[in-house]
Amino acid sequence: MVKPNLTQWHRWLGLTLSLWMLLMAISGSLLLFKNELLTLFYPQLDLQQPVSVTEAAHIADGFSSGYALMPTADRPWFEVVNADKSHFYYSATGELLLERPYLGDFVSWLVELHHHLALNDLGKDILGVLGLSSLLLVFTGLIRWWPRRGSFRRALAIRWANPFSRRGMQTLWQLHRCVGALLFIPIVIVLVTGTAVMYAAPVKSALTYLLPFQPQVKEQSLPRQPLNNWTQRLAIVSDVLPAAEARLLYLENPQIRAKHDAEWHPNGRNYIQFSEQNTVSNVIDERATPLGNQVSNMIYPTHVAAVGGSFYLIVVLLSGVALILLPTTGIWFYVKRFSKRSTIR
Repeated sequence: MVKPNLTQWHRWLGLTLSLWMLLMAISGSLLLFKNELLTLFYPQLDLQQPVSVTEAAHIADGFSSGYALMPTADRPWFEVVNADKSHFYYSATGELLLERPYLGDFVSWLVELHHHLALNDLGKDILGVLGLSSLLLVFTGLIRWWPRRGSFRRALAIRWANPFSRRGMQTLWQLHRCVGALLFIPIVIVLVTGTAVMYAAPVKSALTYLLPFQPQVKEQSLPRQPLNNWTQRLAIVSDVLPAAEARLLYLENPQIRAKHDAEWHPNGRNYIQFSEQNTVSNVIDERATPLGNQVSNMIYPTHVAAVGGSFYLIVVLLSGVALILLPTTGIWFYVKRFSKRSTIR
């Protein structure tokens, strides 16, 4: 039996992963503009005045399960997600602007498909395997492209022709390898971070083991009085975690996630936890955790372009465009070549 060579591995991996890669690239690129999409589809969310912390606390008191997202500059509404994954959006006056049921619109489907193929934990397992396979695909592609003789300039040249013409095969092949080579680093960043998100727990454990250094942060005294509602709980955030803002509220077993100014994660990885008596039972300051844990918390914001401003957003968007072009040109080239061989026979 003849063992498959690198070219054959690359071809069959590409044919197997092409549909998934297209789905992830299209959905991921669109989700970079999730808030803009929501405002486009639901104009009532285009608020001139953000929801205040006080009003957000009053609204949160009306829910006993799920979680809530505090308003930010790019997301001025107050958003509550209940146990059945329905989303509720509130204005600065506490008015319910919109209710989005689970899988009830285009944006909801985009999120569920991109995060776990709308298959919950099973989908995450599948995405992890596909992500690792896709990394093997792009590395085999780079090895195949790498010039053995001649210049890199020639290896990146494209002779443009109508893809539907007889010379179109050459254009498709050259465009495929040129896009893969030029955008290799952004593609790998997106694939590595996306796959790492699927394996968040083992990745965090590995990084913490490799980078155990734990900085010292001044401890804050914990409030002892009972905090019976969200107004009282949110009021102590700046005292317990100075220079941090509340970003996410867990409503069933009260807990607050907060973000420091220099932190990458859009919702922060600092926690204020409450006991059954509604007193502060524990505070986790992300800056006092092992360095490996802090690095692992940078993976998700790197994947979704939550850092780096407009420049990095364009880089991630280009990687999405590349992951659309690569399977499209690859399959197109394969179909044309297969058709040509069939005609010759």
